[in-house]
Amino acid sequence: MREIVCEISSLETMRCSVLHSSAASRCCGSSYGRSGKKMRRSAFVRFHRQRVAASSFESSSSSSSSSSSSVDVDGAAQTTTTTTETIKEEESKGLTGETLQKLKQDLTEDLSHLFDDRGIDPKLYAENVVFTDPLSKYESFSGYNFNIQMLKNVFKPIYTMHSIEKTNDFEITTRWTMKMYLPSFPFLWNPELTFTGRSIMEMDQRFPHECVKHVDTWDSIENQTYLSPEAVQEVLKQVFNFAKTPENLKTPKYVTLRRYRDFEVREYEKFFVAETTVNSNTGSAKMEDSEAGQAFNRLAGYIFGKNEQNEKMEMTTPVFSNKNQKMQFVVEESSNSIKPVDGSVAVKDRERFLVAVASFSGIANKEITDETEKKLREAMKREESINDGVEFLPRRGDEFVELAQYNDPFTNPLQRRNEVLIALENIRDDFIALV
Repeated sequence: MREIVCEISSLETMRCSVLHSSAASRCCGSSYGRSGKKMRRSAFVRFHRQRVAASSFESSSSSSSSSSSSVDVDGAAQTTTTTTETIKEEESKGLTGETLQKLKQDLTEDLSHLFDDRGIDPKLYAENVVFTDPLSKYESFSGYNFNIQMLKNVFKPIYTMHSIEKTNDFEITTRWTMKMYLPSFPFLWNPELTFTGRSIMEMDQRFPHECVKHVDTWDSIENQTYLSPEAVQEVLKQVFNFAKTPENLKTPKYVTLRRYRDFEVREYEKFFVAETTVNSNTGSAKMEDSEAGQAFNRLAGYIFGKNEQNEKMEMTTPVFSNKNQKMQFVVEESSNSIKPVDGSVAVKDRERFLVAVASFSGIANKEITDETEKKLREAMKREESINDGVEFLPRRGDEFVELAQYNDPFTNPLQRRNEVLIALENIRDDFIALV
């Protein structure tokens, strides 16, 4: 723990140094900064005029040669006037038309390089851009970029943007998911952190509309203020989650669309399973141990060679069981055509689907599994009550409530990853909307 505190202290010292040097540069070189802004604005205006002039020339090319050759000083003045009026119209009505589309394209492209070697483009941001999120606060582009580089080097983040739209006259908002991986030392349990949220970007009202303020919010907390106790608690909760996914075992691919305080919404890609059914009905996604053991052995027999090709397949994770008393092993796509010889085992595909997921560690017995399902349903209702525009549509039927177990029985209960999944009727757009 002492090493963690020292590392955080070192990063904070670096951050203060960056902010101090940035403030000094603004103080000593403010006239240079203003002239730079004027030069860049003039350059964009000239480009805008050239584009309008080119468009005007193309539209008039079908006219007579005498008309085409009559471009004179008055015509150039008229083009300049038109360009100025266009810019004034854009600045009075807010971001619209081609300017809006171009800006959205530029930001989409720029944010795709947020954590790679190329990095973000400083031309899209004001020198004194204000950046805040629940754990960070900077008032310059250099500070903002320092934060990005720190995250890149320490946490190896993966950023996925789901949507981008204009949400006010000079405001553009994105919705995203970010996964971060802490270094194995001193974090020997290799925790993974997942955040989903929105970036609200206020753009300069003057052409070329640089970003002057960037505010990130997280779906998992209500108090979005800088260093709020809720934000710190959310980070610590994920850092000290000791549950592990077994290494070197393939698992179905999914993306987390929303991570709330007590659960998350995932979209799974299509995958294949081997399935079998048990006779008893516990009314829970957790089967009776004896029945679960028999079902497990049938499925294990199939992947270990009890099939028409006598072929052994790779082990995968997790093992699914549902309230309809079916158990499933994940099967690699390359093996889905291999037929079982046991008539009680069937291979089927699971098409892309959405689920609400609550995780827990320890031993997944019936009581804990049922309690987790109950709390998950309550958590969905809670989020509906505090978030306008959010509605969860759980599917009805026992087959739509599942238990996923990722670890073997010999794994330390504190490190076991267990999940309760409830299938949703919602569509993807319900959770990438900017609400």
